[in-house]
Amino acid sequence: MERPRGENMPSASCMQLQETREAQAPTVAPTVAAWDAQVVPALDKFMQLSAQIGGNIQQQAERVHTAFASTRDAIMMAGICQRPAEGAASPVFMERLKPLQEKLMSVATFRDTNRGDKHMFNQMSTISEGIPALGWVAVEPTPVPYIGDMKESAEFYANRVIKEKKDTDPVQVEWTRAFLGLLTEMQAYVKQNHATGLTWNKDGVSLASYNVQETPAAPAPLAAAPALSGGMDALFGQINKGEGITGALRKVDPSQMTHKNSALRADNHAPPPKPQVTTKPTSFRQKKPPVKQLEGNKWIIENYENEKIVIDDTALSHTVTIVGCEACVIEVQGKVNAISLLSCRKTSVLIDSLVSSLEVTRCASFTAQINGSTPTVLLDNVDGAQIYLSEQGMQTEVVTAKSSALNFSVPVPGIPGEYEELALPEQIKHSFARAGDKAKATSIVVHHAG
Repeated sequence: MERPRGENMPSASCMQLQETREAQAPTVAPTVAAWDAQVVPALDKFMQLSAQIGGNIQQQAERVHTAFASTRDAIMMAGICQRPAEGAASPVFMERLKPLQEKLMSVATFRDTNRGDKHMFNQMSTISEGIPALGWVAVEPTPVPYIGDMKESAEFYANRVIKEKKDTDPVQVEWTRAFLGLLTEMQAYVKQNHATGLTWNKDGVSLASYNVQETPAAPAPLAAAPALSGGMDALFGQINKGEGITGALRKVDPSQMTHKNSALRADNHAPPPKPQVTTKPTSFRQKKPPVKQLEGNKWIIENYENEKIVIDDTALSHTVTIVGCEACVIEVQGKVNAISLLSCRKTSVLIDSLVSSLEVTRCASFTAQINGSTPTVLLDNVDGAQIYLSEQGMQTEVVTAKSSALNFSVPVPGIPGEYEELALPEQIKHSFARAGDKAKATSIVVHHAG
């Protein structure tokens, strides 16, 4: 059947408008073009789903959008400027990143000021825990793992959203996965374009002279070419000529060539300075105020340091979530439903009994004492755990993943106060075989004698 003329076909005016837009679109650095091609579509999908949900999620997403725009600005700046001598530790560079830092903090603050929205707390927490990943622009020399760390923090809350909404609200499930997918796309982009840190323009202008409003003129190359006019568009337009840009270069006499003049080589034998290694951008994860409060049936304990905290007004339906605490002792009195810890260091928890589970994620040097019983202990990405069980705890099931230095202590029968320590194995040996025409993997725990 012949399609009616003009059906589902763009009009001539629409095509002309598109061609005009493409002709007028400014040429950008390759790293910015790659960002627009790879990260922006994932960001657009996240924004569309946020608009469908509306409310606080949409408002927080708008802050996310402006934060991503600030990171793009930083990539654009690096494509125009030379890398400062101090690298990411440069005071000038950190001053330039203040707008990004402010936007990241606004995302986290939005969650903290809207805790009353109990139905969206996990969703807002997913965003506030993952958004510091945009601070990769200040990480040298390993920005890719830094993004992975922030994504893992977001996954703690994202998994809760998916579990709660998988049967009732598929849009929220898709939204949650879209945000994690956005971080994944950004991580892949950074791996391809900024594997050891933000990529700078070695022939660019100084960072101190860079002006966001007025793009500085390109510096004259060593082999001088005609000066460029027209600002950034002209600069990148010349770069994108490829081989054609060399047509304006002057011819260099052999006496000026290092590889043909030994005297010049003698002056250039010194090795280049080693790149400086800087720490992760702690300024993008500023210290947050401590929080202890009961929201519905959920206790929230966050951001305490060197404190002893007692939770005594508990009920069977209560859960306790402990996040970002360091060197604290937290006592949970009475039997509660579940306790979870995320991103805590050198923190001890004293527990009476649990209805379902103790869940520990991304914690280091963690200690727990369970005086009663708990059906399950879940340890994910834990480095160093000492857990004391009661005689009832001998029925506890323990599930571990990506964890090391795990020790459980159980009572010695007939000797009050005496414990026997059991170290959980960290190594698993795998072997492969064929069962008919299919491959089969067999895994066994490796025990070390002694």
